[in-house]
Amino acid sequence: MIKIISIVLLAGLLGGCASRGPASIAGGECKIFEAPKYEVRGERDYDQDWIDSQVEGGVGGCHWKRPAARPASIDAASGHKAAPAPVKHKSFVRRIRDRVLPPKVEIPAAPAPIAPAPAVASEPAPAAAPPAPRPPRSAIEKLLQPRDDD
Repeated sequence: MIKIISIVLLAGLLGGCASRGPASIAGGECKIFEAPKYEVRGERDYDQDWIDSQVEGGVGGCHWKRPAARPASIDAASGHKAAPAPVKHKSFVRRIRDRVLPPKVEIPAAPAPIAPAPAVASEPAPAAAPPAPRPPRSAIEKLLQPRDDD
């Protein structure tokens, strides 16, 4: 009796494998994708290669018609704007340096030297020009090498 029940159960289980029921989407692979009406263009080479492979797979495996040439009205009416250039952020070290150090101050160039007048025996020699002022020191220089004039 147990043998007969086990044979009936086994036959029922194996019979389900032979049916064309919900075991898979039989023939439905091509129904879930839509064939493009016009050729599709990708922004980058990788995008275009992927699109081309999908269309060729549909043409070969699902018997799609090849897409028609792309009309110019699609490109003109798309209103697609180019993405703005990415904002370049300062590096971590640069941000710290900009906070610690004062901004760079451009020191004006020293005026052009004046040509000396011809020497006259009775006049004293001209005085030497005063030295150019020192450039401003950064906060780190002031901390590491303090001076009396700071």
